[in-house]
Amino acid sequence: MASQLEAAAFRLRRAGEEDLARELNRGMRDAVDPVPDEIRVGLDPHLPRRYAETLDTDLDIRTIARNSGGADAVVSVYAQTRSGRARKLKRLDAGLLTHPVYGNREVWRTQEGADQGVEPGWFTGPCEDAGPRVRAGLEQALHDVAAKAEGA
Repeated sequence: MASQLEAAAFRLRRAGEEDLARELNRGMRDAVDPVPDEIRVGLDPHLPRRYAETLDTDLDIRTIARNSGGADAVVSVYAQTRSGRARKLKRLDAGLLTHPVYGNREVWRTQEGADQGVEPGWFTGPCEDAGPRVRAGLEQALHDVAAKAEGA
């Protein structure tokens, strides 16, 4: 009888941990899911229109939310180009757009600053703005799991 109770307690603990991890991951994922769309919406106000349209079709944005079961919950947002072209996304996010002058690939110029149509933060802005929403989603998931544990 004691071994059966011990086994049942072990199964409940393991199910509780799996349920907790599943709920936490779902809460983080739900909170970070809108970020790629927010990034795409921010392209046009931050970059010249033609470049924003080109980058929008070429941009591949991925989000990853995971909880390893410990105190470290990680949410990551990655961007890369689908075409494999070197678009220098970090420089673009910093507000620097380097391009050939009238298609002449021997003469390059860098546009910098809002007065030249390039504003920094098209990627990092929406990611940083999502931080409090992701934390709130994680806290809500923790609260939901605690409420389920008390009711079970």
